[in-house]
Amino acid sequence: MLQWQRYKITLSILVLVAVAVHAEAKEKTAAEAGDKKQTKRGLLSLGYGYGGDFDNGYHVGQGGIGLEGGYPVGLVPYPVEKHIPYPVTKHVPYPVKVLVPQPYAVEKPVAYPVRVPVKVAVPVPQPYPVEKLVHVPVKVPVDRPYPVKVFVPQPYPVEKHIPVPVKVPVPQPYPVEKHVPVPVKVPVHVPQPYPVYKQVPFPVKVPVDRPYPVHVPQPYPVHVIKKIGVPVEKLVPYPVKVAVDRPVPYPVEKPYPVAVKVPVPAPYPVERHVPYPVERPVPYPVKVAVDRPVPYPVKVPVAVQVHHESYDEGYGGDSYGYKSYGH
Repeated sequence: MLQWQRYKITLSILVLVAVAVHAEAKEKTAAEAGDKKQTKRGLLSLGYGYGGDFDNGYHVGQGGIGLEGGYPVGLVPYPVEKHIPYPVTKHVPYPVKVLVPQPYAVEKPVAYPVRVPVKVAVPVPQPYPVEKLVHVPVKVPVDRPYPVKVFVPQPYPVEKHIPVPVKVPVPQPYPVEKHVPVPVKVPVHVPQPYPVYKQVPFPVKVPVDRPYPVHVPQPYPVHVIKKIGVPVEKLVPYPVKVAVDRPVPYPVEKPYPVAVKVPVPAPYPVERHVPYPVERPVPYPVKVAVDRPVPYPVKVPVAVQVHHESYDEGYGGDSYGYKSYGH
């Protein structure tokens, strides 16, 4: 009986593994087939649209936004493949050993009420129409591109960046600050002798306004654990003498003086880096010629009025007896 149960469990496991592998292969094949592009490229690739095609797969003159206008004619039914997994049984001609824990759980069926749904026959027309939602892209006409007027001054100013050298004074030689830690002793005042506070318990009486009854339980037997002395053997160390047949003499080396030559330090040259001033070229300002008008004086002729007066001895010339003025 036990062997038959093991056989059934092994067979069910193998069937589940085969079904899972078959379903995974079917899903992989369906995914590879679904990755291919299903839509067809339009005939005209001239304007705006989805994906760069003018008609985007529409029938020109029948539906969408075509050359003649209109709406889609209708939906054409097409076959849809659906993968239905089914169990596959495989016969194993040899027994398979399955580990069964000992002791193993025994399941006992217990009868309990279960609500079973009752199928009611509903008249369904044959064949019945199946509506499938197909997303249809809709093109909305937009006036684009549209002209935008941008004001540009004529002529427009052009800013030119002219670098100006700045002389920064650098001390020679350059000082270098080095942080040298210095131990600082902080005096801490410790009273001598050091006071020690010791807490001494003392009874404190708390006054109570009036006495109130307190329930005192009756004495009840309490089990007291008594300790009984048990002799414990304690090991006491004591010297043990080990008999030796005879002592074995062995030579011991005595220390003796040895002359050691101590080297005497002799003076030797030491190279030391001495800082020295280094001449560094400093940039100087350079005058840049700018194309600007330079004012200069202009001589303008100014009219000056000069009077010349001449008198004759007689009355002649003009009708009044005076000479005309010359200018």
